[in-house]
Amino acid sequence: MNWDIERAPKIPIYQLIMKHITQSIQNGQLLPGEKLPSERKLATLIGVNRSTIVRVMSELEAKGIIKRQQGSGTVVNDDRWGLSQEPIVDWHQLIKTQQPDEHRRLQDKIKARLHDDTVIDAYTGELPLDLVPAFALPQSNWRDFIEADKNQDDLGYFPLRQAISTLVAQDYQFTLPVEHLMITSGGHQAIFLIVQALLNSGDAVAICQPSFLYALNLFQTAGIRLYGVPMDDQGMRLDLLETEILKHRVKLVMLNPTFQNPTGTTMSLARRKALIKLCQTYKIPIIEDDAFGLLPFDKRQNLPPLKKLDPQNVIYIGSLSKIIGSTTKIGWISAPPAVLEKLSIARQDLDLTLSIFPQVLANYALSDITFQDKLASLRAKISARMTYFFDLIGHDITCHRPAGGFYVWLKLSTDTLTKKQMDAFLGVGILCLPSFIFGDKTPAIRLNIARLNFEEITRLVETLQELKQTGLC
Repeated sequence: MNWDIERAPKIPIYQLIMKHITQSIQNGQLLPGEKLPSERKLATLIGVNRSTIVRVMSELEAKGIIKRQQGSGTVVNDDRWGLSQEPIVDWHQLIKTQQPDEHRRLQDKIKARLHDDTVIDAYTGELPLDLVPAFALPQSNWRDFIEADKNQDDLGYFPLRQAISTLVAQDYQFTLPVEHLMITSGGHQAIFLIVQALLNSGDAVAICQPSFLYALNLFQTAGIRLYGVPMDDQGMRLDLLETEILKHRVKLVMLNPTFQNPTGTTMSLARRKALIKLCQTYKIPIIEDDAFGLLPFDKRQNLPPLKKLDPQNVIYIGSLSKIIGSTTKIGWISAPPAVLEKLSIARQDLDLTLSIFPQVLANYALSDITFQDKLASLRAKISARMTYFFDLIGHDITCHRPAGGFYVWLKLSTDTLTKKQMDAFLGVGILCLPSFIFGDKTPAIRLNIARLNFEEITRLVETLQELKQTGLC
């Protein structure tokens, strides 16, 4: 069998490999029931990253073109191929498998209400426009962006990487070397690349419970098994993490220890050091998502990132989305160069382009001499909204008070969180996310207080207290 893939410009390599295998089956070079080379061997034969072959095989299996048999490897599907040059699409089965689950239906109902001016939007996970810092942009033209693109390599726009390194040094007093930094299209792309390049289908990842990572479909799509580790007021419980490591052969620990999403909890310094020691013992890398780390209400109480405590074994993810708006789509990964090279290759294989435009704009913002002042002003404004909320809520309703970030984790007084309760929240115009979206059965909701002005916070608290009187909160 010839595995020389004819490359084509602007067509992702994984699509060319899929086409090659499909045509080889149709013309009889690959026969029904014939065994294909292993993923590792196929990657070597073709000269691509193994993650590319994993994606090819997953998509071919989903289409019914191949079958994966445990212990026997991957074979051409003899149930469908060889009968027709053009297999018939099973539309009914395709539609059935794509039906949204209950979680997706709930979020669709919430999103449908976002354009209603009467609702209280504590759902959307970003700043309102009035809090987004305004930066003056220098005059530029199209040629300026073309010229700037010359300073971009596989790791991103070099001046922006320098600006991010400077920002981290100012706020955390430690250095992320520019050669260890890779720009991504937001924090979610950073997580996606890590999953694609460093994990294989069936691998186990330990995360906090609850966690926003439960809400990301990319883990399920990639066949990654997530194991939630309960938290206490110090962060992820390490005794339970060790149990999961021993039971499930955990390959990565992934968490956001500072102003955790959704609970707002910050992992203590002692717990951070113990986590690092535990993961070093079992030789497990840590993926640290620090999306909210630049938003402490009191910088004097800010704790060092895990990356600062263990530069070699922690892959660090940062983002500007929570500061200058999600539409900018600027995130970054700090990791050893060998890891960044693997992530970069995966991005190229998946044809995930990195536009120069948002990178140049982000660099303008970070290079603005007023950036730190505006960042401090943003922290103060969010802190004021949090303080106002907690002053109003009093002790009637149980909430975790965060030391930074956007979110408040409000625990309900009921034994369970039912669809009827969520319908009640929607009915009174409170848009929020329930705990089960984050993989937690504890009756609670996540509220984005940074999203609300003082009038909306007043309405929110009054409505919550009314719901509590009816037994729904």
